[in-house]
Amino acid sequence: MTATKKRVVRPNTGGALRPHAETPRRRFLYTDVTPAEHRKIQQYCIENQISVSQFLADLVLEDAAKPRPKGKQKVIVRAELELTSEEQEKLELLTRLHQKESISEFIRDLLEPNLDLQRLHAPLETTALRYYLSDEEHEKVLRHIAGKGISARNYAVMLALKAIAKKRKRRK
Repeated sequence: MTATKKRVVRPNTGGALRPHAETPRRRFLYTDVTPAEHRKIQQYCIENQISVSQFLADLVLEDAAKPRPKGKQKVIVRAELELTSEEQEKLELLTRLHQKESISEFIRDLLEPNLDLQRLHAPLETTALRYYLSDEEHEKVLRHIAGKGISARNYAVMLALKAIAKKRKRRK
């Protein structure tokens, strides 16, 4: 091996392979990840002895199999902000000046225009990861993602990061 060629790390060495699909997995989707996200996903896959493709495909297929919630169910998100006492006073004053009942309501109004956008964009430096699906899986996943209104290139990485965070919480 030369100094320029690094040994390739295969995360799924020794792990269980995905069950065979009805048709070969020739279709694929891409997801865009930052270098830090890529390291997290790669480390998770090495620890669990699965390929990155298998990890991402399993997540999107599992999510697509879940029944859709009826109507728009409300979810409570609690954000923790570190502010100085002066900043907190300014925030409370802004809340009053904008005639809002609470800081939560004021922050919600600030976020709402971004949440209403059909396509979300951000200036991130990303690389693409590919995950393979059969024709049936591909169709099912695309239909599911289209119903969510989120770009397919961002959806899988969002699910992956949630899954990794959830597993880390369980360990602690």
